Amino acid sequence: MDSSLCSLFSTQSVFIRLEKYENEFETMRHLFELPEKLQQFCEDTSLEWIKLLQKNEDTEFAMKDDAERIQESNELRKQGNQIFTAKGDRNILAACRLYNDAIFAALDCKGCEEVALGFANRAMALQAFGYYRQAYDDCVCALQMGYPLAMRHKIITRQAYCAVKLKDGEALKSHLSELEGLTLNESFQKQFEELKESLKQLSGHGEDECSTLNKKQDENNLMQTRESQEIIDTGTELGRVMKAKCFISKNEVIFRERAPAFTPVGDARRICHQCAITGFIPYPCFNCRGRVVYCSLKCQEEHEEIHRYECAGYRFQLFAHAGIAHLALRTILDRGGIFSIIDELKTKTTDAEIWQSLTKGGDVWENSASVYAESLRMVSNLEIMTIMDIKWFALVSYLLVVYLKHYTKFFDKLKEYNSKCNWELIVGTLILRHVGQLISNAHMLTTIIAKPLYFTMTDFYLLNDRIWLKPGHLKRGYLHTFSNYEDVAAVNLPYLSICNHSCVQSFQPRFSGRCISTYALRDFKPGDEITNCYDLDYRKAKRAARRQRLKSTYNFDCKCENCLQPIEDADFNQYHRYRCDNKDCGEIFIPIIPQRRSLNWWQNTEEGSSTDITLYCTKCGCEQRLDWFHQIKRLLDKVRQSDTRRRLYQIFKSLENILLDLNDVRSYVALKFCSEWFKLPYHGIQLNDQDYTELIDMTKYLLECTKNQSSINSIEYVAEMIYLWDMAAMGKYKCTTSEKEEMLFALSIISDHTKEIFLNYYNDYVKDI
Repeated sequence: MDSSLCSLFSTQSVFIRLEKYENEFETMRHLFELPEKLQQFCEDTSLEWIKLLQKNEDTEFAMKDDAERIQESNELRKQGNQIFTAKGDRNILAACRLYNDAIFAALDCKGCEEVALGFANRAMALQAFGYYRQAYDDCVCALQMGYPLAMRHKIITRQAYCAVKLKDGEALKSHLSELEGLTLNESFQKQFEELKESLKQLSGHGEDECSTLNKKQDENNLMQTRESQEIIDTGTELGRVMKAKCFISKNEVIFRERAPAFTPVGDARRICHQCAITGFIPYPCFNCRGRVVYCSLKCQEEHEEIHRYECAGYRFQLFAHAGIAHLALRTILDRGGIFSIIDELKTKTTDAEIWQSLTKGGDVWENSASVYAESLRMVSNLEIMTIMDIKWFALVSYLLVVYLKHYTKFFDKLKEYNSKCNWELIVGTLILRHVGQLISNAHMLTTIIAKPLYFTMTDFYLLNDRIWLKPGHLKRGYLHTFSNYEDVAAVNLPYLSICNHSCVQSFQPRFSGRCISTYALRDFKPGDEITNCYDLDYRKAKRAARRQRLKSTYNFDCKCENCLQPIEDADFNQYHRYRCDNKDCGEIFIPIIPQRRSLNWWQNTEEGSSTDITLYCTKCGCEQRLDWFHQIKRLLDKVRQSDTRRRLYQIFKSLENILLDLNDVRSYVALKFCSEWFKLPYHGIQLNDQDYTELIDMTKYLLECTKNQSSINSIEYVAEMIYLWDMAAMGKYKCTTSEKEEMLFALSIISDHTKEIFLNYYNDYVKDI
């Protein structure tokens, strides 16, 4: 939280006379029932802070005026044209990337046609490469953004050709009708006749009916997966528990859930704000300076109901300051939010009556068919927070209410349904409730996402000309660009949140867009509890560290099967066995590092930590020199030299006798080597046969460690196995049948879009080797 927001909340918090926490409604009433002058002061100071944020953002954006942005966009488009029209081997995606940058460069420029021209050119390149759906959408954007009327026939003709490729007869018929009313030259008249012939071969129906049917089938499938579980309210501190109603076999899907709300983490342009996929050609919102993007115009249209209330906030980056409160707001705004229950609130006559209906025992709360009710029923942690924390979360909620009041027509819309209540109080109360729930129940959408090889204004990996052969098909040797996985969104998953914690994970989550599937990691008998691991599991963190974090975050003492085992950390310690480098000792020991909660001493991942940590043998007490570690650090800067790589291979081989068996440090070193080695060809360094032989051995060791510490169908395993697939594709390794089967099985854990890319790569280069 920045200092200006801290100052605002410090000033406002003195007016909240909150002695004891009762519930969210009573807490927010302290703000909304202040004396008129104080209430006005709080609203005015919140609004002033928002306006200052807006002013600062506008000032920064205005460092380039429209003329400069238009010129930049024009130059980028010209560069794209030069590449696209180059004789010989033209680079279509490189041109497309420049056209994409041209679009983003001109966003927010008033009264210019550069954006329209950028979309028209990008459509041309996308069509040439085979992205017909995106090319079609680009044509729509070009026309909407003011493409010159004199050249309109070019865009409509391009749309028609894309419609042919998409087998959309209705769209093709519509575009032919448009072209009939235009004057066409001989070339375009010929194309028009060709398109008329194509129409005869298409069935004539579009895609809407089919997509609607698929959507309904998806919703039915989500509900059917819940038939194998039952939710039991224990009436104890455990609350609700999820148990198996029937036998569920290992690797079977336990349940699926569609997230009713999510918000991006980090760069908001990495994810489609409607469907949550990460691999796409971007369609930006023009009003918020392209800070919100979509994978298609269809997604943009579907998200309009939500984005109309967020657009201004994104324009001046309000939500970057809101933290978890943004996800709380999105839970209210999304289609499964407050407007999904508005009919049930129409007849309520007071604020208290509305709030009662939204809490335990109320008609909305108890509605088992309501998606929003699932969010309302999640456990809140507000009652275990300090009064100061509650005040600040209340003030964040109030700040968002002030934003909605002054920058949107959200409350006007609510008043159309019920004008008797104070919707500002109700919405502020709901935001606070969801903050209290999501502070501990929000989940991270972790997904494999390709590393950028270029750093341009807008990095979207589908436009990376270096790696793609055709849509969905990578060039040989470039699967390793997908060795990266990141948290890209915070997600509200109320059904998954019913699962209680265990340090022994009982299922593996798999995200595909905004849908999650849970795969059983063991067999479940009827009556077995289905649990989720809220933190690192028993193989990746020590018991004391796990329990400390669980206590501070969730306020409970873990009593899972692993935490109650008499031998502490046996499963964890097996990955941290060292041989003492004192020649007079040589004993095997597990290090103890009092100043750190983990044993990952080589990673600077904890606040205030350093790799300059001293390890001592617990048997003889001698300090460990760790010569091998310091040598690796020093030599990694010189890996472009083959002699350096040979020396590193020798060091890695020697670790067999120092870092024993499946060792966490040794697997980290192997992963580091693989990652760095695969970068070398980008610098003109060709690996030799010894390099590949060593890389194969290191990758196999790495996969064995991950298989034991995480499981085969884990995102970590998939992100590492791709090095082996790349080496197989380049003819440096032949996968055995069992290895192929194992790796194909691992793909069940990644998103549909990414899985398709991986399977294409397997079929193109690995399957028959």
